[in-house]
Amino acid sequence: MNQATDLKHSPGPVEEGNPSDDFRAFRRSLGQFATGVTVIATSAGDEMVGMAANSFSTVSLDPPLVLWSIRKESKSVPAFLNNGHFSINVLGEDQMDLSALFGRPQPDQFGQAKWRAGNHGDPLFEGAIAHFECVQEAVVDGGDHHILIGRVERYARFEGAPLLFAQGQYGVPVAHPDATPAPDPQPANDSRESEESLFLSLLKAADNHMSALFQEQRQQVGVTVASGRILNRLSEGPCAPDVLELETFLGESAVDDALMELSGKGQAERLADGNWALTDEGRDVRAALRRSAEHFTHEQLRGIPTQDLATAERVLGTLLRRAGGGQ
Repeated sequence: MNQATDLKHSPGPVEEGNPSDDFRAFRRSLGQFATGVTVIATSAGDEMVGMAANSFSTVSLDPPLVLWSIRKESKSVPAFLNNGHFSINVLGEDQMDLSALFGRPQPDQFGQAKWRAGNHGDPLFEGAIAHFECVQEAVVDGGDHHILIGRVERYARFEGAPLLFAQGQYGVPVAHPDATPAPDPQPANDSRESEESLFLSLLKAADNHMSALFQEQRQQVGVTVASGRILNRLSEGPCAPDVLELETFLGESAVDDALMELSGKGQAERLADGNWALTDEGRDVRAALRRSAEHFTHEQLRGIPTQDLATAERVLGTLLRRAGGGQ
């Protein structure tokens, strides 16, 4: 079968059109491109400003130039344009909380994170997998954004895997199964370090694999990953958009798009106090999604000994309690 025949029978686009007609759909298409996540910060004396951004990109090695962009309507624009320098912190896979902290302005952001001052006083965050200390080289008009080009004066790289962002949600890097051999379930090196590394790799791979398999069930119910998470959270009670971002591990634009989607279908509504809540139809859809998830889980776990499942549940429960600060 030739390439033309393959293309003829391939699935058509889920969305398409002129970006000016539907900026949300355009943004969802842009979200198909996976990026890393950074926190970019600048300082002037004791005044500091920081924001999470995934628009970071390299420009040149010689001279060493990088760029990122900021919305012209952002309140942080004057600080970044006037200070003339900034730091770029590339976040590691365990720094979703730091990304959320700087995802929108809030009080005492820098008091809630560990950092040290760089050469120009700009914050360099602990746990980041790369630091870049930059002076402003140029500012370019980019439509509704300013594009800031920085000349890197110092850099630092640390061990660790990057935090990723795509399709409106965070992710972690997992080796493609066709690119690398599958991990040996009984590695020759039985050191504790290799066992822990193997366990985490298997956990990440299993999560990605199960989520991909469940996609068909989501489509049958008529929800996406993002709207499904919003439905689940709102089933617990009304919630503000910024809380939804934190508790569903979705970005601001993904939460906004999902709420608009659910609202358009009559499944969610905005209350007078600004919180969002499920409608009766939304509760019905959430119940259908729950039933589908229970059936899917039963089918996937069929044949696994009950004792093994109980052990796995205890291990995962312990990890979640530790992540939440429990014992």
